[in-house]
Amino acid sequence: MSVELSVVIPAYNEERRILPTLEDVAKYLSQQDYSWEVLIVNDGSTDKTNQVVQDFCQSHPNFKLIDNKENKGKGGVVKQGMLEAKGRWRLFMDADNSTPISEIEKLWPYAKDYDIIIGSRYIKEGAIKKKQPLIRRIISRGGNLLTQLLILPGIKDTQCGFKLFNEKSAQAVFPKQRFLKWSFDMEILAIAKKMGFKIKEAPVIWQDASLSKLKAAKAALRTLKDLLLIKWNLITKKY
Repeated sequence: MSVELSVVIPAYNEERRILPTLEDVAKYLSQQDYSWEVLIVNDGSTDKTNQVVQDFCQSHPNFKLIDNKENKGKGGVVKQGMLEAKGRWRLFMDADNSTPISEIEKLWPYAKDYDIIIGSRYIKEGAIKKKQPLIRRIISRGGNLLTQLLILPGIKDTQCGFKLFNEKSAQAVFPKQRFLKWSFDMEILAIAKKMGFKIKEAPVIWQDASLSKLKAAKAALRTLKDLLLIKWNLITKKY
């Protein structure tokens, strides 16, 4: 049985941050007049993420834990959750609540005319409450310029982890996804664009997570490598 909205939350070693996020999501969605479900996809966590989520789900029937014993990568578990979801609309968001669930209200106005609406920090009215360190901001914006040049012209923020897909686009795009780690955001948008789905950026509030594990230099090299591979896959029609 389908629901109006599915929310997919990937989680890896998030025992310290995920409970407030789940509480915030539950509070917000319980006030809405549409049907919904929340899928938390555990990415082989080695801490107590599994237990924290299980305990929460016991008292919140609309929440479901999908537990992976082995680590797939964020892209892998987002793909898993988006394809297991039943919603007419499917949102994935970060376990650290960097963009709160209430920001979906800024995405809904575009649902009639677009297949995919993505949260953006870098368009007018978008807001960053807590900024990343300077070096990461420089790498992020430089990476976006390359992304626009090579695969996604006009999209100013591919990496904000707050993206809403309708059922048709989710079921078409995610089976083609190959990247299972950090660069999957760029890949799924490139696939969607190639397939002719209409994509809209909408401004959202975002704040940097103080416990972020990604190292800037490593991220920059990985982004460049993955961008070139995505471009090659597009040219060689592997999507």
